[in-house]
Amino acid sequence: MATKKLWAKPTTIIQVGECRVCNKPITNDMSFLAFHDKTHAHFECDRKQYFKQLIKDKNEKRLPQN
Repeated sequence: MATKKLWAKPTTIIQVGECRVCNKPITNDMSFLAFHDKTHAHFECDRKQYFKQLIKDKNEKRLPQN
């Protein structure tokens, strides 16, 4: 038996804030991350930035330190 839904999904779209990676607006119907310092980022923007940083760190470790 299905349980009764206790909350209603919001139908109004509001702006949450700006993405800290691409500086574009984020609305509540998009997938986004909220950080402790009260900033937000699109999920895809943060993912791309994370992988760019990983590649950069990996390449810096390969370079000889002269």
